Amino acid sequence: METRRPPVIDMTPEGHFTTPPPPTGLDRVLGSVLRVALLAGGVAAVLVLGALALVALSVLVPLLLLAGLVAGGILWWKLRQARRTGVPLRFVVVRRG
Repeated sequence: METRRPPVIDMTPEGHFTTPPPPTGLDRVLGSVLRVALLAGGVAAVLVLGALALVALSVLVPLLLLAGLVAGGILWWKLRQARRTGVPLRFVVVRRG
């Protein structure tokens, strides 16, 4: 069963429809101020996201470099041990899928 709300008809007791009052000068000024405030908030949000990305990169890039150095050091150590023991070096690439 459908329950629909009836439309709201705003009428005066005399049977005339009411019209909204025309916007005043203050309404127009407040509308302009609202648009400017929303624009400033949007720009501020973009700047905050940019700053957050910069902070994330400033943390992740050194971490990435450190991980690369550790992996390179381990690979160097394994290659050095393999050369000492005379094990032939083979690099194998496994492809799946």
